[in-house]
Amino acid sequence: MQRGLPIKLLIGHFTQSGDQWQIASELRAMVRWRQLNLLRDFSSLGSFDIVFCRNVLMNFDRETKGHVLDRLARVIAHDGYLVLGATETVTGMTDRFRSVAGQHALYAANPVGARLLRRAVPNSGLRLVAVNAGR
Repeated sequence: MQRGLPIKLLIGHFTQSGDQWQIASELRAMVRWRQLNLLRDFSSLGSFDIVFCRNVLMNFDRETKGHVLDRLARVIAHDGYLVLGATETVTGMTDRFRSVAGQHALYAANPVGARLLRRAVPNSGLRLVAVNAGR
């Protein structure tokens, strides 16, 4: 909560309980949870504006990381973003993302590289997906 979230958003979308923060129930109600196998096609989920895939790629070998990144590129909107863990990178594994200057572990969809793979998927509103390693 102390990593750049403006106070107006913090107060408007979270409630404090002791030293913990909880997301507002109206936002929590918009979240759908499901298991996902990153090694299989998941394009049926649609298109996402932001994908949080923090500390997941480190569990795969280099070749598998490239395949997973290519699958993620298929579901990220042409102007979307990928957020990785601090020790993870796309460098040398895919040309479908580019680093965002000054933002560590944040990658923008690279329309030149992604254009070859992406199917047109209708996108209504902001869509996010968070991927974790079975936690």
